[in-house]
Amino acid sequence: MRVALFTINNFLAGTAATFGYRETLERMGHEVLPARLPGNQVQVTPELLAECPTIEQLMECDLVLSTHHEYVQPWLEAMYPFAAWDKLMSKVPVLARFDESMDRGDLLLPHRMPDLLQWAKHYSFPAAQDADTYNGQWLPFGTDTTIFKPGTPLPEKKYDVGFIGTMYPKRHEYLTKLIQFAGRNTKLYVGNVAVQDIAGVRSRDTALLLADNYRDIKIFFCFPPISRLVVSKIPDIMACDTLVLYPRFPGEAMAKNYSPFEHEKHIVYYELGFFANNGKQLQYYLQHPEEAERIAKAGGELVRAEHTLEQMIHKMMAYAGVFAPKEVALLRGESSVDNGG
Repeated sequence: MRVALFTINNFLAGTAATFGYRETLERMGHEVLPARLPGNQVQVTPELLAECPTIEQLMECDLVLSTHHEYVQPWLEAMYPFAAWDKLMSKVPVLARFDESMDRGDLLLPHRMPDLLQWAKHYSFPAAQDADTYNGQWLPFGTDTTIFKPGTPLPEKKYDVGFIGTMYPKRHEYLTKLIQFAGRNTKLYVGNVAVQDIAGVRSRDTALLLADNYRDIKIFFCFPPISRLVVSKIPDIMACDTLVLYPRFPGEAMAKNYSPFEHEKHIVYYELGFFANNGKQLQYYLQHPEEAERIAKAGGELVRAEHTLEQMIHKMMAYAGVFAPKEVALLRGESSVDNGG
C-alpha cells in the first residue's frame, strides 16, 4: 500500500515523529510518500513545496496520514488549497492522529478543533475523553521496539530516580516539593538527552541514547504533563523494563486512559499533590527492588506484546477502512500461510 505520511521534524515530539512512523510503515511492507515538516512554526518555502507531495501524488495513495495533527494542520492549510484537499478527501482516506489532549491550555485546541477536524475524515486520539467528545478512535500510544527494549545483557541500573523531558514550571514546582519527601539518600536525576552535530540533532543516535538512559533508571518518576493522558514516552520507558510512576489525574473522564496498565502490576500510579505519599512510594520501591523489578518486567512484557508502534498503525489503518493485502485475505477467509501443499 502507498501511504502519504506527514510528520513534524522535531525530536521533542518523540522518535515516532522523527523516523519511527516511516520506518515502521516500511517494515510493514508499505510504500511511504514522506512529507517532513521542519517544525512547529509554519514557514513555507519553495524548497519545502518541492519536497512535499502534490495533490496529484496524494490522490494516488491508499491513505494520507497526518501525525501530530495539531501541529501539522497549519502546514497543510498553508501549502494546499482547501478545495483541492477536500476533493482529495472524497477519494482517499485522510486520518488525523493527534498527540495532545484537548485540555492542554497553551495550544488553544478546543478553539481550533473546527479547523483541525476539517482537514481529515478520520480522527485518532491518544486521550479517551477526546475520542468520546469528538466521535473518534481512542488509541493509546505505541512504542518502537527496535529502539526501546531491554538491554542485552541486562544493565545494572545506575540511577535511583530519574526523569527525562521538558521541565516546564509546573513540573519544576512539583520536583521542588517532592524532593522534601523523597528521602535524604535518594538521588533524583532530571534532564534531557540529545545527540547533535553541526547539522542539528541526530535523531537516531538520540533515540538510542535515550533508550540507554531509560534502561539505567530504577524508577522513572513522570512529573505531571500538560495534557491529561498517558503520554507517548511511557510505553517507550516501560518497553525498556523500567518501573514508571505516573500521575493519576482525578475525574471519571480520565479513568479510561489508565485502563491499559494496571496499578502495581504493570505500572505504579501516584496521586497528584500528595507529596508525602509520593515520597513513600519512591522509598518503598527503592527498598524493595525485587518488587520494582517484577512490576517493571510485567509492564515491559505487556507493552512489547500489545502496545507496539506497528500495532498502533495497524489499528489506525483499520479504523480508516484501509487494510494491507494480507489483512484483506484474512477478511475474505483466505489463508496467508503457505503449508507447502
